[in-house]
Amino acid sequence: MAYNTVQSWAAYNAPLVKLPIPHIAEKKPYLCPMVFSFLRRQFIEIIEWVDETRNTLVWKFPDEDREIKMGAQLTVRESQVAIFVNEGKLADIFPPGRYELVTRNMPILSDLKGWKYGFNSPFKVDVYFVSTREFTGLRWGTQQPITVSDPDFSLVPLRAFGTFHMRVRDAAKFFREFAGTDPVVTVEEFLDGGFRSLVVTYFANALKASGQTLVEINARANQLGEALLPYLQPEFERVGLELTRFFVESVSLPEEIQKQLLEQDIELRRLRKKVQMSQEVEEMQRFLQFQAGQGMEKGEGGSGLGRAAIEMSMGMQMAQQMGQTASGKASAEERAQILQTLKELAQLKDAGILTEAEFEAKKQELLKRL
Repeated sequence: MAYNTVQSWAAYNAPLVKLPIPHIAEKKPYLCPMVFSFLRRQFIEIIEWVDETRNTLVWKFPDEDREIKMGAQLTVRESQVAIFVNEGKLADIFPPGRYELVTRNMPILSDLKGWKYGFNSPFKVDVYFVSTREFTGLRWGTQQPITVSDPDFSLVPLRAFGTFHMRVRDAAKFFREFAGTDPVVTVEEFLDGGFRSLVVTYFANALKASGQTLVEINARANQLGEALLPYLQPEFERVGLELTRFFVESVSLPEEIQKQLLEQDIELRRLRKKVQMSQEVEEMQRFLQFQAGQGMEKGEGGSGLGRAAIEMSMGMQMAQQMGQTASGKASAEERAQILQTLKELAQLKDAGILTEAEFEAKKQELLKRL
């Protein structure tokens, strides 16, 4: 059978090749393997990566054991970095752009291979592309509880999980730390290969460095990720990554700790309410004192609104002092307040607002508090 064309090159995504010598397979069949080998070893002239997966982190250009033609075109798209690796050693690194692969654009590779200026022969090198786009919604979690130190509860086992966003910041550093011989590395393969457990370790260290207590962790779990971000970032940068967002979606504490924290929270709410009521009383007292002063200026001290305001203010002040001293002897601050009240009562007596008998009765009540 005569062969006018050879179509075996289709396996290599090349156009149909016509042999210049007709009937070569029929007349010299021993040349067929040599022809196919020659076709397979055509020089690479275009190197690029069109990422359609959106989850690939590292991709190796498939050279199929072919050499790269000197002067070939390298295209590095946005959110990509190309890395040349010569016999396991990192050579030149190319940010986004279009490059002609000649010796002046490959100084490190030229030095490693000992090329002289003007070297023009094909060459072999491994070409890796690293994606620098942001990968979002990456999950992390503590498969086993981590131990957290707390001043009130000592050592407490804690579970947590959430998500984070990251990108490759230093492609060379990242490649040295994590890249292997796999031609394709997806984000999930990278995380499952050990980095996810490192994130948990980073989280535990950051939690310790931040000094967050269990009360703060339990009360602000949704804000914890933002608080820990400055502590986590250096760990990611150490391996060439950038942590852009970190979220703690859930924190689980032992049941008995949760119960104690709930009781503390109830008590804290009660104290806050008490403080609020105390502030409201003080504001009312200041208002009544103002009304009493207004009454004195208008000569209403002996009757009407002015006298009612004075009596109510004094009554509230006395009640406050009684509450403060009910548990024991008056403190220095309370003594000063009582003495100030006595002075104010004396002024009211001198102004004729209080009678001598009323002044003496109030004075005796206050002196007992001292």
